[in-house]
Amino acid sequence: MKRYTQFKPFIISEFEVTDWHHPRHNHNYYELIYIKHGKGSHLLNKTKVNYKSGDLFLLGPDDSHEFYIEEKTHFIYIKFTASIFEKELGLFHKSTLKKIDLLINHREIRNSVFRFNTQDRDLISQIIAIISSLANDVYTYEKAIIFQLISIFEIMGRYIEVIPSSSVIQQQKSISQGVEPLLSYIHQNIYYPKKLRAQHLAEEFHTTKNYIGKFFKRNMKISLRSYVRQYKLNLIDSRLKTGSYTKKEIASEFGFTDESHLIKTLKKQNEINSQKN
Repeated sequence: MKRYTQFKPFIISEFEVTDWHHPRHNHNYYELIYIKHGKGSHLLNKTKVNYKSGDLFLLGPDDSHEFYIEEKTHFIYIKFTASIFEKELGLFHKSTLKKIDLLINHREIRNSVFRFNTQDRDLISQIIAIISSLANDVYTYEKAIIFQLISIFEIMGRYIEVIPSSSVIQQQKSISQGVEPLLSYIHQNIYYPKKLRAQHLAEEFHTTKNYIGKFFKRNMKISLRSYVRQYKLNLIDSRLKTGSYTKKEIASEFGFTDESHLIKTLKKQNEINSQKN
């Protein structure tokens, strides 16, 4: 099965097709897939679900899927990593945090289609239209897009049939559940280099340093070290493009020794990219 890898915090894409050309696949990120109009079915993991205009799907890193299109379908994709919410969570009520946790971390909830009543369907459509309009300027409007996403999750949360009473559901860190818990841990701790060393990850996920590296490479088709480096550098690139952060602030945020260390790392990566091209 093909796995798509994304290193940017989020990507927004919109397209209309009559035939689906992607193979059955999974990815390292989360996806909100909105059906602006069209009709067909969606094979999500082992379940085939019919879709129509106004439907919304949420997929996680361990979910595999493909579409079967019956009528020309207009898709809007919002691809994101869980880390985008990290710095904004303090601004939201615990009930909102609980809904986000349930939606993105629990496969049973994600493996379905979200269908809304007329009022919520219209509201979801308007919010997604706003997000889509910012697709070419995500760096400038990153925070605004995050707030729009949280609004969507707030609405989606009302359609969850059973919400456990605990404010946050804790999942055991175990790679026996697939690569998703490991990816989530990496994204949440990307600012703490010591926590992303193979030995620390092995202890956190109750396995060996040697095995966790092989497990990650087998599932992600990229080494653990390369993935962490590329994911971090893309976050840094996003910070630099906004013009709102100094190199000194970024170096401190991502655990570099100092600004000089950051500059050397960026220069080395640019040289590697040039050689590839």
